[in-house]
Amino acid sequence: MVSVSGEWKKVFVLVCVCPVLCGWGLCRSGAQDDLPQETPVSLSLTTLTRLHFQLVTFSVSIPNLSCLACCSYVLLELIETERDYVRDLGLVVEGYMARMREEGVPDDMKGKDKIVFGNIHQIYDWHRDFFLGELEKCLEDPDHLGLLFMKHERRLHMYIVYCQNKPKSEHIVSEYIDTYFEDQKQRLGHKLQITDLLIKPVQRIMKYQLLLKDFLKFSKKAGLDSLDLEKAVEVMCIVPKRCNDMMNVGRLQGFDGKIVAQGRLLLQDTFMVFDSDGGLLGRMKERRVFLFEQIVIFSEPLDKKRGFTMPGFLYNNSIKVSCLGLEDSVDGDPCKFTLTSRMSTGSTEAFVLHSSHPGVRQVWTLQISQILESQRNFFTGTAPHCTALHSAAPHLHSWKLAC
Repeated sequence: MVSVSGEWKKVFVLVCVCPVLCGWGLCRSGAQDDLPQETPVSLSLTTLTRLHFQLVTFSVSIPNLSCLACCSYVLLELIETERDYVRDLGLVVEGYMARMREEGVPDDMKGKDKIVFGNIHQIYDWHRDFFLGELEKCLEDPDHLGLLFMKHERRLHMYIVYCQNKPKSEHIVSEYIDTYFEDQKQRLGHKLQITDLLIKPVQRIMKYQLLLKDFLKFSKKAGLDSLDLEKAVEVMCIVPKRCNDMMNVGRLQGFDGKIVAQGRLLLQDTFMVFDSDGGLLGRMKERRVFLFEQIVIFSEPLDKKRGFTMPGFLYNNSIKVSCLGLEDSVDGDPCKFTLTSRMSTGSTEAFVLHSSHPGVRQVWTLQISQILESQRNFFTGTAPHCTALHSAAPHLHSWKLAC
């Protein structure tokens, strides 16, 4: 609770859109006579958020009130942008999807329409029928905001599914953007292209964390309990990261196996890679490397194509974790480490990776070391035909699992 004692330091002006503030005399210019001197006025965050006022100038002895006002602005922005978001999703679901369902699609596009939209209908229904209303309730109970995002973390994972499908959607849309979808856009009277609408879920899941971070910042400055908000921010940093990861995985072309069978994506980054298979004349090449629980995949970055929001990746090589070895020191270079692949013939193929920063190498070598240590313990106890070979070189930390 914020106590207003009535001791004014300077004249202030508040422009209000709430009669409650006007009733308190806070919506007009005034001096210390505007509020009772003896009876303090108690203002809770809940009450302040409901006031919906715009601060023009503010310099009075009301501790933390300006921070609470900023909390109000952030919450209002969250809700207003959520309404806009639901409206935009409606243009897709009740516009394009409804029209295509009623009229059908061109013969060469049949079967592709589901890939175009992914699970956007599910996202739209949930936000329209539930989440928007829950956010609006936070105007009455702002303390519920953090809990709301924490409670529905699993539901927000539907964005991960959407983002994984997004590259395939982009590929199909790019084939029809100037023909079929342009015709539909004109008939529906839309100003935005379908590509602008289909990117909205990706943008929205990234936006939540920014707004929550602002709300958390001002809540802390106001001296409010922010534990739930901190947890909510953490959740809404993890979910977008997984969305981004899966979009990149979805852009991987040419991999014959099933990505979903490779376990969780643990790390991904761009390295300069030297492949020993290239012989003495081999050179460092840029590779996007994906570390899954079961496999390491090397891919070649592709140029952006029209209609694509991000570049794709072409499969180049891979190492099964069961045959993976790590040498975390190469020529004393803090940015280099080597991954080895033990072949069924008994030979070993080495990949020297050069990271952009020593910190990247440290994160990768630590994660891979943990995976190999876990595998070593597992195979030692249950799979005697897979022998753990530890490098005796003092400058190497290397576990190699012979297949």
